[in-house]
Amino acid sequence: MDMGDIAGNPIAQLAFLILSAAGGYQVWRKQQPTDAKERADSEGQIAALGTWKELLEGERAARLKAEERADKFAAERNEALKELWEMKGQLRAMNETLAAQTAELSSLRDQVRQLKEQLHAQ
Repeated sequence: MDMGDIAGNPIAQLAFLILSAAGGYQVWRKQQPTDAKERADSEGQIAALGTWKELLEGERAARLKAEERADKFAAERNEALKELWEMKGQLRAMNETLAAQTAELSSLRDQVRQLKEQLHAQ
């Protein structure tokens, strides 16, 4: 069948028009989203949002735990540093006391030696 045959035959023209319209409708229909596709897409987006929300809540909870642990660690570190400085102060005071007592002991030894010398001198 040639295009020239269709041009002179009204039934062939009508058949060609109907077939073209049917083919065009099928192509158009395939391109149009269906209600089921739209619902599935919407439900999928809702499910994805729910999943993302759960993940976000989990991340927030994990971040809060990490911040609490960091705060606790910082408080413990600060307490340990405070105790360390107190111990250093106590150690410095003990060293000063020891130095004073050592000086006093040296003085007492000198006095004892002098007394022994006086005793032996008599």
